[in-house]
Amino acid sequence: MKPETESDVDRDYESLIAELKGWLSGDEVGLVQRAFVFARQKHGDQKRASGAPYMIHPVQAALILVNFRLDAETYAASLLHDVLEDTDATVEELQDTFGPKVASLVESVTKLHGLNYLSREENNLENVRKILLAMAADLRVVFIKLADRLHNMRTLQYLSEDKQQRIAQETMEIYVPLAHRLGIYELKWEMEDLAFRYLNPDEYRRLAGLVAAKRAEREAFVKSTIEQIQSLLEEKGLHVQVSGRPKNLYSIHRKMVQQGKTFEEIYDLTALRVLVNTIPECYLALGYVHEAFTVVPGRVKDYISLPKPNGYQSLHTTVLGSNGEPLEVQIRTRRMHEVDEMGVAAHWKYKEGKAADLVDSERFAWLRQMVDWQRDVPSSGEFVERVKVDVFSDEVLVFTPKGDVINLPAGSTPVDFAYHIHTDVGNNLVGARVNDRIVPIDTELVTGDRVQIITSRNSGGPKADWLRFVKAASTKAHIRAYLRKKELEHEVSEKVEAAEHPHQPASHTPAPPRRGIADPGFRIVVHGDPTLPVVVAPCCNPQYPDEILGYVTRGRGVTIHRADCVNIPSLAMEPERLVEAHWEMIPRKMKERTVVIETLNVPGVLYRVSEEFAKRDINIRYMKNAEHLAVFKKKGDPGRTQIKIVAEFPNDTIYHQTMDALRGLTSVISVRQQ
Repeated sequence: MKPETESDVDRDYESLIAELKGWLSGDEVGLVQRAFVFARQKHGDQKRASGAPYMIHPVQAALILVNFRLDAETYAASLLHDVLEDTDATVEELQDTFGPKVASLVESVTKLHGLNYLSREENNLENVRKILLAMAADLRVVFIKLADRLHNMRTLQYLSEDKQQRIAQETMEIYVPLAHRLGIYELKWEMEDLAFRYLNPDEYRRLAGLVAAKRAEREAFVKSTIEQIQSLLEEKGLHVQVSGRPKNLYSIHRKMVQQGKTFEEIYDLTALRVLVNTIPECYLALGYVHEAFTVVPGRVKDYISLPKPNGYQSLHTTVLGSNGEPLEVQIRTRRMHEVDEMGVAAHWKYKEGKAADLVDSERFAWLRQMVDWQRDVPSSGEFVERVKVDVFSDEVLVFTPKGDVINLPAGSTPVDFAYHIHTDVGNNLVGARVNDRIVPIDTELVTGDRVQIITSRNSGGPKADWLRFVKAASTKAHIRAYLRKKELEHEVSEKVEAAEHPHQPASHTPAPPRRGIADPGFRIVVHGDPTLPVVVAPCCNPQYPDEILGYVTRGRGVTIHRADCVNIPSLAMEPERLVEAHWEMIPRKMKERTVVIETLNVPGVLYRVSEEFAKRDINIRYMKNAEHLAVFKKKGDPGRTQIKIVAEFPNDTIYHQTMDALRGLTSVISVRQQ
């Protein structure tokens, strides 16, 4: 295949504009046209690895998004999405030319560049955290990122084998689950097959050949069945549209692996879609299909009354066709089909592009959950593990006693259910009922189960053994937090017990030799005076945060013992020589600096900025959020705001780390020292 030329760029761009004119206004199309001209000038003579003009990539990415009928800002940002990274364009230039919304989208996509897949080390996991939070802040960022990745996958043949493998693995582990969770199945299926082609080329070619060999026979059977169902339902007075969709290669491969079957044993290679007008008609159509065909037991699924977490709704049934082979039939309304085709983008259109509406809706509560997690979980690794297990894994849908639907990772137990309801419910769990039957708490739940948790304030709390069978990463985190808290309380209790009963010999096994003090960030204070000379007793070698006592030694100052030292009883024979002592944090030499941060005026920005200081234990002496900068008072724009912070930095390293972290925030435009 020959690489594309400039004329191909022009042809694809004209196709894009022609499509956009179908729903965008003249001014909105003009914004997209200006973005194309700007990007083309900036990219200039740059080439893709294939040798094609670079502009073929952003234009193709924008074309991928055409079917989703998004807003003009998204298409403009898609055309501009590489200019900050690959050209001399600046954020300020984009803001002046296209406004802050387009500039923010482009900057957010740029900051997500170099995203690494989930099995990488902790410092790379932070990139995964960024894309998930960027998605919650503005879903348009992820539309652009998915389109960018899909076009890169389509042109993967021009890269080295090593890069092909790495990018395909990233796609399968991050972008495919992301598209699935957002319900954007068309993008998901194509990315799956492209990644499959490079990760397992031999199996891909073998399956492709087998499917092609049966295509003619299969198409004839599907065509005949479509006509049969169409005629049947129209005779019953239903206005329907019936079509067939071949299943993608990777889904066939996955089914063969999961079910341990050969290709010849996989029959439902095609799904028939029946579109009707209303929900009652869905159930009528299902009944008529069941009357006319033999139903495969256990294969009827009602995703209308119990939608999938990504909003997918449909009735599924599997019947035996005229040739005796199983055939999956999906029945849904036309609106449900639109959601199936466009995923979250269908809701975006109906919500007029307001990301906040989506995040606030119950259907996308999992987006809110990710935002909550990132506030509570300091480790990027733990955050990503929670998302990978609790959000991107297969799920089961179960009911509370009141009939509310709860979404849990596949393999979850009543313990996972309890902690999903509330931490206290999990901590006080003593038993569970599933479908009105008492069951072991390690029972795996299945979709449709009704679960009731039995609690008691005298439960004794969660057990370490529970960690063996619980599934959700958040459940494991709650259990570990409880166990750590109890362990700490026990240690403190032991130390207090030893210091009230100084004459009782220690009941525990002697600890191995200790170096003493250990934490250089703390010093010993005797009688409130940190300047008194002290020595650490070699008999017990106290370390922070041990409870300590001082003993005045003639000519040597004060000797510091652990409060539970075995020698304390003999020292107490001279109580006048025992003195109070405690640990005190050593004051750090602070350097006061004034930092000025210019940001987009979006909700939560002050919290995210101050959080970067709190994470590094930096004392903020003064903070002021300035008025909106007047130059950005355009209607509908978020505008800019300026935050002035006077803070005490312990050293230059911490200062530079903080400045870099602030510059990495999505909404931050610039950071400087005053």
